[in-house]
Amino acid sequence: MSNIFNKVRKLLNEEFSFHYDQIQLETKLELELGMDSRELFELIEKLELLFKIKIDLDDIDQMMEEHIVLTIQDLVTYVNQKQQSIN
Repeated sequence: MSNIFNKVRKLLNEEFSFHYDQIQLETKLELELGMDSRELFELIEKLELLFKIKIDLDDIDQMMEEHIVLTIQDLVTYVNQKQQSIN
């Protein structure tokens, strides 16, 4: 799963200009990185392309309801599960 985290970290750094030190597994996308809904949708699209998966927006909504905040760990876990279901 660390390979997924490294790719997500690189994506957030290159596409959204977040510094590597800001991007940890426990980092909260909205509260700590200040991502708004538009940026979150952009991130989802880029994750779909990068990992060749389809992200169901209902899944993201459910994660946000369960965890109140969405973390990078939530995304990494989700991508990992999606990749495993493909293989």
